[in-house]
Amino acid sequence: MRVAVLTFYGHVLMVAAVVAIAVGDELVIMRPSGHAEPAWIAVTLGGPALFLTGRAIFEYAVFGRVSLPRVIGALALLALIPAMMPVPSLAVATTATLVLAGVAVADAARTRRLPSELPSPPR
Repeated sequence: MRVAVLTFYGHVLMVAAVVAIAVGDELVIMRPSGHAEPAWIAVTLGGPALFLTGRAIFEYAVFGRVSLPRVIGALALLALIPAMMPVPSLAVATTATLVLAGVAVADAARTRRLPSELPSPPR
């Protein structure tokens, strides 16, 4: 039962994150070189952070572990919110993309280094 609940919440967070990311993308498309409002920055960086959090919860439910790069990526995105206040919207979106690319590269390196694993939910 616990696995089902964790899986559900992980998916809910990932879906909410996709919506937030779409909103952030739309805001960047509307005004790419203009000043980014604080709420825009929170959505543009918070959406990917929310996705990484949901994915980490899902990973914990299925494999009984959490990928450290996902946690670091989510925390980095949240920590960057205040630093992004003076920069244009496109720079904020580019920053989110670079952090997510770093997480993807770290995950790919882990996959190459370690063998495939079978699901083993936490007890």
